[in-house]
Amino acid sequence: MARVNVSKLKAEIAKKGYKIVKSQLLPRIEKALNKETQKVLEEFESHPITQEIEGGASAPNTSKTLGGYGNLFTFIGFDRGSDPISPIRSLLARSIKIKSLRKKNNALTYVLKFSVPSREQIAAVSPSPWSTDSWVDAVERGMSGLGKYLYSSSGRFKTSRSGGAIEASVEFRSASTSKAMPYLSEVLENMLKRIEGSLKRL
Repeated sequence: MARVNVSKLKAEIAKKGYKIVKSQLLPRIEKALNKETQKVLEEFESHPITQEIEGGASAPNTSKTLGGYGNLFTFIGFDRGSDPISPIRSLLARSIKIKSLRKKNNALTYVLKFSVPSREQIAAVSPSPWSTDSWVDAVERGMSGLGKYLYSSSGRFKTSRSGGAIEASVEFRSASTSKAMPYLSEVLENMLKRIEGSLKRL
């Protein structure tokens, strides 16, 4: 009677099964990640900070990070006519993708690796106009200088970078720091939770 090498047989079955499953699973994973990319972009676009900064120098402080006074575009000090949001939007649109899908040992267990925007990548596309920091990080932890922030909706400060605000020489407001607010960290955290749930259903 011929003896069957059970371990070898299991390995062969797992190898063949992996090829079949991988060809069927990859398109489903790609579809799920593409769907999540769209959700991330929608959440990013609808975030109060995104909308306020896109509103430019005359936008209201809808995020309430400045207590309703002025806006983040002028407080951060972006150049008038600049577009700080588009580089982040582009990064989010292209960075969520499959890196690898492999079989774990000889079992029909799979290990998926996918990429999401890193903190370093986000910092690279969100340079602060006044420091080496990322303005995204600054918004999330709160920014100093609010007490000296002087805003004009008419844009009368012709010497200012943004055209709508200047830094006064003395503090005339009691609040000295902007209110910290979750931004991209929250958007990406929500995305990872959704992806985990989506992949479990595949």
